[in-house]
Amino acid sequence: MPEFTLPVPSDWRRAEPFYAGALDRALTVLRDPRTPERLARYYDRRSNYAGATFTQLADDAPTRVTDRDLLAVSLLDVTVPPATVRALLDDGEMMERVESLLSEDRLPLDARLENVTPELLAAMDELYVTLRSLVPPARDRYAVNWVTAAKLCARKRPDLFPVRDEVVCRYLGTWPSRYQIDWQVFARIIGDEEVRERLQRLIDRVSESEAVDVGDPCHLLRHLDVCIWMHAPHGH
Repeated sequence: MPEFTLPVPSDWRRAEPFYAGALDRALTVLRDPRTPERLARYYDRRSNYAGATFTQLADDAPTRVTDRDLLAVSLLDVTVPPATVRALLDDGEMMERVESLLSEDRLPLDARLENVTPELLAAMDELYVTLRSLVPPARDRYAVNWVTAAKLCARKRPDLFPVRDEVVCRYLGTWPSRYQIDWQVFARIIGDEEVRERLQRLIDRVSESEAVDVGDPCHLLRHLDVCIWMHAPHGH
């Protein structure tokens, strides 16, 4: 099998040293016999996990950030500060800029992280940096304000942006998180044939329950994050 390579902008740090360890840990999750139950629990309508509600709040405006999006990401253990809400819903100039960054010619709806080009990564970078700039620095020194922007990007383009947080990044060995490294590492993982096959089987299996709603079964990057997050240690 040829070695995985991801074309990235020339000024980006390469992530190859992280690939083997992260892929091995992801496969450990997907091979774990407890993962199907954990995945089903996350998407079970009867549980207190966000999965089923997040999927039911379907994105009906993929080129805009809406109040529906802000409600959805707030279910993922992040806070959307009032200043960020105002910037995204009331500031006409910023709303126009974000809509431009989310346009189909810049970030196509069918684009996938494992197949990105340097130009597409640059467009992803611009959206993420713009949204991150709208989240005021946290007063609590232990809080991380980048997670809100990361999860909002993942909400708008689930096949391009991984849902990054400290739990997942620590488990994969990329902590302290650097988004350019994280994106390359997730591209390596989701580009692996065994990962995709195991994920698809897991999704098909848990979807057999009427109580489980995984949303779009093709959003493998999102489902991968759920599997890792439910498996990884919490409480750092």
